[in-house]
Order: sequence, then C-alpha cells, then structure tokens
Amino acid sequence: MAGMMDLATKPAPSHPVLSLQSDVVVFDTETTGCTIGDRVVSLGAVRLDPALDVVATLHLVFAPGRRCHPGAVRVHGLTDRFLARQPAFEAHAGEVSAFFEGAAACAHNLAFDRRMLGGEFDRLGLARPWRGEYCTLRAWRLYRPGQRAGLDAASAALGLARESDRHGALEDACLASQLLRALHGLPPGRMTLHDPTNLRA
Repeated sequence: MAGMMDLATKPAPSHPVLSLQSDVVVFDTETTGCTIGDRVVSLGAVRLDPALDVVATLHLVFAPGRRCHPGAVRVHGLTDRFLARQPAFEAHAGEVSAFFEGAAACAHNLAFDRRMLGGEFDRLGLARPWRGEYCTLRAWRLYRPGQRAGLDAASAALGLARESDRHGALEDACLASQLLRALHGLPPGRMTLHDPTNLRA
C-alpha cells in the first residue's frame, strides 16, 4: 500500500488500518466526468472522530463552469441547467478546507476523488487541507479477496443499500464510512443524509 500515509498495520487484519490518532473525513465527489479538466459538481463528506463516530457532515453542490458528460448525468442525475444555478466551488473553498483541516482523508477509490477534489484546490492555488490518506476500496479488496469491491457490492456485504438509484455524494460518503468502520472491526454506525446546504432552487 505504498503512498498511503498515517497507517499502522496491526498483526491481525489482512488489510491496512488507520492509526486513529486524529479525525478522519470520509468523502465522495460527483463530477462532470472522469477525465483531466472535469470538475466537481457535488461534495459529500462525513467527519469522524478517532473512535470513528460521526462528528459532522458536509454536503455541497457546485456550478462547474462546463457541461456534464451524459454518462455522468446518468450516474448522479445533476443536469447542466440545475448546476448552472448553483454557486462555484470557489465560494465554498474555505468551508471545505476547514471541514478537512487536520484530518486524514478517506474515500472509496481515493485516487479518483483525491484527484477531483484536489484539482479544485489546485485551481485556486490553495493547499490540500488533509493530513494522511486511506482508501476503503483498496483495503476492502484485501479484507475480502476475490469478492466484488465496488461501493454498492461492499455495502451489500454489510447489509446496507443506498436509498436512491442515483449516486449522491453524501450518501456515498456515508456508505464508505460504514465500510471504514467494518474494516476497523466496528459495527455499522449512524448515517445522516440531508440536502446540500448551499442548494439554490
């Protein structure tokens, strides 16, 4: 698991575990697409304390300044017309940075979400605010080798399922937080879903 920081491997697990000496922010992004230059249209994040209990949630939606790929719209359901009415990431960069400050960043397929969210900070010339990283996708593949490791499949293995057939950033972050708890030997915890707090109708 080269390149992953703030990890401490215990003797028993077959997968890496967090040292749990600081908070963890589990996050998910919905985007205009998957290529270089694509933008974040929605961010969902759950901040957990070192016991992996929920401290706070963050759910924001953004105008990306470019059109969404049709395939992306099929995944998250956020249309160009809807997104055009929303604030830009720049308007909430400080809020996002403060939410992550001092915490390890965690996501299911961290490489993608880190690139997308990190790219938003990079465009503004801002430092990425998290300390340490953990990928539940990579850890789950070691935890349950040979089994499907996508977010829906891994959640189903815990008896969890999304409420909608669309991918929502906060719901995906909440599901990933449940995987993180399972990977650290904890039962499912609280899931708090709500609409984006900056939503413009």
